[in-house]
Amino acid sequence: MSIGAGIFLIAFGAILAFAVRANPDWLSLDVVGWVFMLTGATILAITLTLWNKRRRAASISERQVIENGRQTTAERRVYRETDVPPEV
Repeated sequence: MSIGAGIFLIAFGAILAFAVRANPDWLSLDVVGWVFMLTGATILAITLTLWNKRRRAASISERQVIENGRQTTAERRVYRETDVPPEV
């Protein structure tokens, strides 16, 4: 499931809850609409939470290394969480 599925379920549930006026005896479309909206909101929240955990900032530092008379470039990637404030 993704952001699109969550938004679709919210929109579909809102249509069922607020716009449809048919009310069969065996099913309450208002309740079904609210269930769809809550499910869509839950999917949307879970997706955004998982995406936020994956976001990382990378800083690359390069340095010149001389080995056996040859000059090479070495890279080092340092990952840190984006929501962590920088140290002073």
